[in-house]
Amino acid sequence: MNEVVTTMEENIGLIIFGLFVFSVGLATIEFFYELYQKKIDKWRLGEMWASFSVFIIAQLLEKTSTVVFVGAFLLVGEWIPWEIPVNGWTTVLCFVLLDFLYYWEHVIEHKVRVLWTYHSIHHSSPIYNYTTAMRVSFIDSFVTWIFYLPLVLIGFNPYIVLLCLILALTYQFWLHTELIGKMGWFEKVFMTPSQHRVHHGSDDIYLDKNFGAVFSIWDRWFGTFQEEKHRPNYGLTKPINTINPIKVHTAEYVSIFRDMRKAKTWKEAWNYLVKHPGWTPKQGS
Repeated sequence: MNEVVTTMEENIGLIIFGLFVFSVGLATIEFFYELYQKKIDKWRLGEMWASFSVFIIAQLLEKTSTVVFVGAFLLVGEWIPWEIPVNGWTTVLCFVLLDFLYYWEHVIEHKVRVLWTYHSIHHSSPIYNYTTAMRVSFIDSFVTWIFYLPLVLIGFNPYIVLLCLILALTYQFWLHTELIGKMGWFEKVFMTPSQHRVHHGSDDIYLDKNFGAVFSIWDRWFGTFQEEKHRPNYGLTKPINTINPIKVHTAEYVSIFRDMRKAKTWKEAWNYLVKHPGWTPKQGS
């Protein structure tokens, strides 16, 4: 195995730990700054605690989904008889392609309700800071590996794909803040906090915009880009109004179950699963 891959395989835990410490550092700085600015009140603390609690639940339950995610990559990587050489250029190419696949994964999660069930958890916070980045369902990893598997199938080393994914997700962490304004030329190519704030907005102008992880070029190319015109109203269009981490995790599952129960036909029930969130049968159909 290539020396670079061997080294990374041996130190991937250290890489993850380092990125975790970096993220915790950002969150700590932001918390004390908000405290200094007197932005922290009982309601905000409650929402921050809800996000952190969701994160803890996800960490406790994520081991199984991680085994599925990593196991699928390694299994396919062993099965295919070809491999793209590992070097700096191919790693950069893998990162760009992964970000492209992330864009489409993200779009589909917003357009297909059965996938929105777990992704909506991340959007359910009515506040926006680094704790919001932690509000992610453990179900995510059971599904999302499918979107990145093509990279392994075409020959990228599974560990390189995993490293690129870890870096892309870590990059997204620093976007979840209101402390950083617009960033000029940087925004022409890369996602910024301003652009990601738009993505978390529930205002009509902001819905289903700015899906990119690292690069903003995909949104610009495919017509889903939106500048931040005003401070967004964060959260879902139908707020869940709870800080109970169990209810935060299950709110959309309960909602989709209720909709499917009231369906008059099997087709309607199926459409509640695969159509966009908010879909309802046409009158008279």
